[in-house]
Amino acid sequence: MSLSGMFRSLSIHNYRIFFWGGLSSNIGVWMQRTAQSWVVLLLSGGDGFALGTATFLQFFPTVLLSAWAGSIIDRVDKVRMLVLTQTLVGVGSLIMGVLDLSGVINLAQVYFVVIAIGVVTAFDAPTRQSFVSELVDRDNIINAIGLNTASFNVARLIGPAAAGLIIAGANTSVLFFIHAVSSASIVTALLLLDRSRLLGPPPQPKARGRVIAGLRYIGHDPVLVVLIALAAVISSVGANSLQVVLPLVATEYFDVGAVGFGLLTSCLAVGGLAGALLASSTSGIPRRRWMLGTALLFGVSQLAASMMPVFVAFAVAIAFCGVLFMGFVVTVNTSVQLTASIEMRGRVVAVYLMFFLGGGALGAPLLGVLCEQIGPMRSIACAGIVSIAACSIGVLALLGVRRGVARQELGRVG
Repeated sequence: MSLSGMFRSLSIHNYRIFFWGGLSSNIGVWMQRTAQSWVVLLLSGGDGFALGTATFLQFFPTVLLSAWAGSIIDRVDKVRMLVLTQTLVGVGSLIMGVLDLSGVINLAQVYFVVIAIGVVTAFDAPTRQSFVSELVDRDNIINAIGLNTASFNVARLIGPAAAGLIIAGANTSVLFFIHAVSSASIVTALLLLDRSRLLGPPPQPKARGRVIAGLRYIGHDPVLVVLIALAAVISSVGANSLQVVLPLVATEYFDVGAVGFGLLTSCLAVGGLAGALLASSTSGIPRRRWMLGTALLFGVSQLAASMMPVFVAFAVAIAFCGVLFMGFVVTVNTSVQLTASIEMRGRVVAVYLMFFLGGGALGAPLLGVLCEQIGPMRSIACAGIVSIAACSIGVLALLGVRRGVARQELGRVG
């Protein structure tokens, strides 16, 4: 695959505008997340459970609201929805910055704002994910999703490293304000899109039972069930959950402080960027063997990282974790979107994100508690074992689906 082929979706007018606006916004997002983790770490006195709780509260609203959000997404204008959600996210970060700058911020306030942003994210994330497929044609969907994920990881590379330097030299409130300003970039990009070139279906009329119809649609497709279940488990021990462990690895295990924490997060992002770009170089529905292979090797890489005795070696291992995790994310995300029919895509993506982000929400506090009991490195090893077990079960489940389909075909022939 040539370099130009890897970035081919950027030749499409609407996708190019959306991509650059999203990249600017995502850099602000990762600055905000790094600041949030550091503020919670300071306010809680280094409590791993408090770090996990903040992550849980940010993503748990998605578990509660995504199925309902998906039914709304399929019948509203996605551009208007994204303008609203991105504006609200920026306001939430602005509030956090004011509280931090004033010196009155406490954990309860952080948790409240985090929950509010989580509620908005429950509508924003599935809208944004399903909207990508309306910016490009079917042959370019995996490339567009891969580049979107790459953009997220470029931001993860730049944002935390810059945030670590800013935290060392200034108040964390600066990072919240930067995110509030950067939110305007994606809103501007959305307003500049050529609406006549969008490829999605028109908004569907309001109807009863849309949530149940979406869940029933997924339930009748065993492949979708397996993909979503595997994504949920891998997410529970994936990059978002590792974000809970990394501050403790940096401060307690290697004693490298805020700058070291930022560098570890950036190493995870470098790997994620490479994984996303490699996955985006293909087209069509990804092969399941690649998806399952990346999940299995992700678990192996976690085990390897947990055995690294020095900071540099651990940072390299974490980068490999990022490569494999994001390779899995791009392939499973694309498989879910292309397996679902276009009129059901919003609901299917919403349910997928409900389990994917919900897995991260549940896994983060559990890993935080585990860190308190057995330490951060052993917790990473346990996460690797979970990944390997989930992949093994997923392989057996998909083999069962294939055999069931084969038996049905033989029955029809007979």
